[in-house]
Amino acid sequence: MALVAAGCGHSSASKQRTILIAVDAPFSRSPYIGNTIANGARLAGEQLTLGGITTGGATYRVRILQLDNALSPSRAVANVRRALREHATAILTDGTGVDATWRLADRQHIPICIAYQGGNKLVNPETRPNVFRIAPTDHGLAFRLAEYLVPKRLKIALLTDDSDYGQAGRDALDDAFRTVPKAVAARITLPSTASDLAPQVLEARRSGATALLVWARPTVLGKTVAAARSAGWHVPVYSTPAAEDPVVRQQLADHPSWVNGLTFASGRMTAELGPAPWSAFEASYESAFGATSVGVKSHGRRVIAPPDYAMYSYDFVNLMAAAVQNAGGTNPEKILSALTQVSTRGANGDERGFNERNHEGVVDDDVYFARFADMVFRPVGDDPLSSTLPEISQVR
Repeated sequence: MALVAAGCGHSSASKQRTILIAVDAPFSRSPYIGNTIANGARLAGEQLTLGGITTGGATYRVRILQLDNALSPSRAVANVRRALREHATAILTDGTGVDATWRLADRQHIPICIAYQGGNKLVNPETRPNVFRIAPTDHGLAFRLAEYLVPKRLKIALLTDDSDYGQAGRDALDDAFRTVPKAVAARITLPSTASDLAPQVLEARRSGATALLVWARPTVLGKTVAAARSAGWHVPVYSTPAAEDPVVRQQLADHPSWVNGLTFASGRMTAELGPAPWSAFEASYESAFGATSVGVKSHGRRVIAPPDYAMYSYDFVNLMAAAVQNAGGTNPEKILSALTQVSTRGANGDERGFNERNHEGVVDDDVYFARFADMVFRPVGDDPLSSTLPEISQVR
């Protein structure tokens, strides 16, 4: 559904020009994340093109270039090189390979926006002036998890996998639990390639843990829950947005009760304005791409995944359009400067924008908690923010 380009991102030969957004994401290795990011960008692009983007005497349309990084930093580097050769106006990424790709893009003053990974070291306005993020930060997730769990007087085993996602999470958790070391029963690394995580779960059990906090990619999270439950250990399990990925529920579909109680932290879908903006966005998303099926059922009805991470890529494309209008065209240096001076109303009603000192588009206070029951999740009732949020329908 990518729009056909009418010209290249920096061409002056035509009065109709293109804002080219390259989406570098793990479409083959993590299709839920990749497709969610790409579809959010496509939806914004189609709406903007239909509405018309006019500045500097030219009309612009948005084109999405989809590139698969397969969770490989080297693939991400190759993809960014290609995007730059094709004169991309901006690059959207899940975060894979940003430690290397930001330099390539920075040489041409091209902005990179992260729409999934929250690693603390990925974004720094002073040292990485072209890197932005619209997604919950690891810092925000970790500190909210600590704030939520420590008062429960649990002995928590911190389980992080050996991926870049898990290791960045471990750094954030170490920071969050630094002042409450007695709350931590164990710190255990989960091997991403292991078919069975029973040894690591047994180590956590023997440590005296009364809760597991798992920061890992979805397949590893699913294996961890399966290892605990198959051993008869009904310890509460807490996690990150990875728990939303359909892969987790698909892995546990033969034992749906094992999913019950799984609790995770993520960015809230609805804001102070209420659920109406989110509902309108979700309806537009499903009209364009259909509902995302999780592949399981709840009380006999099909479970669908809300497009919450799609709203982040959607918001960034809208910010890019505002930056192009502010800059009077697609001059890279002017757009990069304009990105710190524009704001838009986000898909859920929140204001989105950056400034020179802050390149984060989601504030840490916007993290909420949800708990699974019968294969769908609902905001928890024992957290002040979460308890005020509406339940989002997830069955069709």
